[in-house]
Amino acid sequence: MRIALLCFGVGTIANVAGTEKVFVEMANAFTDRGHKVWAVWNDKPGVVPFYAFGQEVHQVNLGLGKINVPVTCKIQRELNKALHRSVNNKVDEYKAKKLVAALQSKINTKELDCIVCYEFNSVMVANKISQGNIPVAVMVHNSVEDQIGKLTALQRQEASKADVYQVLMPSYVAQAKSLLMTRIVYIPNVVPQIADRDVAGLGVEKKQNSIVHIGRIEGVQKRQLILVRAFAALAKQYPDWRLDLYGPVGDENYKNEILQFADEQGLSDRIQYKGITDTPLNALRKADIFAFPSAYEGFSLALTEAMGAGLPAIGFSGAASVGELINHNKTGLLAKDETDFTNQLERLMRDRDLRTRLGANAHEAMKQYASNVVWQQWEDLLKELCESKKHELRKS
Repeated sequence: MRIALLCFGVGTIANVAGTEKVFVEMANAFTDRGHKVWAVWNDKPGVVPFYAFGQEVHQVNLGLGKINVPVTCKIQRELNKALHRSVNNKVDEYKAKKLVAALQSKINTKELDCIVCYEFNSVMVANKISQGNIPVAVMVHNSVEDQIGKLTALQRQEASKADVYQVLMPSYVAQAKSLLMTRIVYIPNVVPQIADRDVAGLGVEKKQNSIVHIGRIEGVQKRQLILVRAFAALAKQYPDWRLDLYGPVGDENYKNEILQFADEQGLSDRIQYKGITDTPLNALRKADIFAFPSAYEGFSLALTEAMGAGLPAIGFSGAASVGELINHNKTGLLAKDETDFTNQLERLMRDRDLRTRLGANAHEAMKQYASNVVWQQWEDLLKELCESKKHELRKS
């Protein structure tokens, strides 16, 4: 197959975030399987991707950088909102037109067998290119509420022109079907497989134990301050424990609030922000608990990689996907609220046997998300879409 992957919704391809990682891994996986792949994104010219593409991937940076939308388009958009007019978003239309023109100047789109989109900006471009003749599959990289629920009615109509939407958890299928008039399928993310001999050494006596968190530092979705407050409440009782936070800073003020709180509690030496790590597995293998206070996720790579590394995880039962990926009392612990989060964290901190049992179960549970399993599901889906589209066009 000749496949175009379109990813226009990220700030920069140089990001360390999950969407960019999946984008590169998917391109590499399909070229390894013998397909011709164009990985297409829009960034400033010359920006180097954080994750490495394989040599066989056709890398296409449209090079437009941030698209400056005319003020008239913005005014029209706001007027239409204020008057509750059911018309297309002029800003979306302008951006899509620019992206389509740039893409068609770099790729002969008539060669494509299928298109995979990474967010709504890419959907608008793909639909204009396809004109119903090339199958379009769309990935949902976060919760359905975050990625589809926030679309306007007209945007959902546009999204429904795609041949299929992929969601990351089984429970998301019905939710997506209630919002879109197109086919919905469940395919999870790939979880890197850690050899049994390389998992975290939870059964070993340590002079100092650690809790680790990996994720973008910000307070709306990731909510690290909940974890920091929980640890602070337990710190005096457990003096041999520390908390390490890793990840890019999404909100500088929020990071400073965390560090200021740690300082006020006299815990600056035990609660530390470690920045971005190029070797997350090393950080995970040295830890004893993976704490994840997110409000919602799509299918967290950080959480599942930690579980794959044999760490017991703690999260919130009501957090989208987190409450499904963590099996309470089997692969980790789930909390109902912030008070319960502190209580469940203490359960793990005080009981090494519990940590060891949950961590071993978590490691085994992640084997169902091995790369060969997930990419085969994607390959089967795209082949089916291509055959179905050929049959449909022959009939017409």
